[in-house]
Amino acid sequence: MRMWLAAPLLILAIATPASADPAPRYVDSDYTLLRSAPGSFVIGTAYKGWSVRIDGGQDTYTWARVGGSLSRCFWIFYKATTPGGRAISKACGAPRKYPSGEEFKRRFTNGMIGSNGQGDDGQPVKLQPHGGCAVRNGKIDGWGNVEPWRATSKPSRKLPEALTIGVDGVSTSGSNRVKWRYVSRDGAYAMIHATRYGDNDGMGHQNWFFIRRDCLPL
Repeated sequence: MRMWLAAPLLILAIATPASADPAPRYVDSDYTLLRSAPGSFVIGTAYKGWSVRIDGGQDTYTWARVGGSLSRCFWIFYKATTPGGRAISKACGAPRKYPSGEEFKRRFTNGMIGSNGQGDDGQPVKLQPHGGCAVRNGKIDGWGNVEPWRATSKPSRKLPEALTIGVDGVSTSGSNRVKWRYVSRDGAYAMIHATRYGDNDGMGHQNWFFIRRDCLPL
C-alpha cells in the first residue's frame, strides 16, 4: 500500500516594511534661523554641527526636528543642512504652521509684537538699558535661543557683547538700527533684528537674536 505524505505547508508571513527614517542631516552653516512657519517669525537658531531630521520635503523651508539643545520641530532653511551627522529617530508628525496672527501671538508671545509697515520686519527702537539688562563695558549680550513658547524662558547659546551702547540702537533711522519683533511669552526677552550684521545668510554673527526685554523701552 503506497502512502502519500502531504507536503509541508509553508506559510509565508509577508511583513509590511516599516517606514525608513530619513537620512540624517546636520547644519553646515555657522547658524540657521528657525521659524514658526515658512518665511515667518524667527523663534530660535540652530548652529553648525547640530543634527536635523527632515520630515518635510526639500522646499526652501522644510519641517524638521532639530537636535542640539532644542530637540523640537521647526521650519528650517533646507539648504543650510547637508547629509551626515547623528540620526534622530523621533519624527515630527504633521507639519504645523504658526504665521502671524492670534495663534502665533498666543503660543509664542506675551501679546506684544513689533512690526514695520509691510509686516515682514521689526519696529525700530532705541536701546534703553534698565532693570535686569546687564551692561558690561558698554556691551549687551544676546542669546540665540530662549524657547519663547515656554511659561519661563530658557536662554541658551549666549552671544557675548552682541550690541554696543552708543553704536547700536542710537536712532530709529539710519545705520545700526535695532528692531524689536516680539516679546517672549513670559515677558522676559525680546526678539530683535540688529542691522549692523547685515543679511549674512548664516555666516558670521547672526542678525536676529534675543536680548533682555529690559534693554529696550518696552
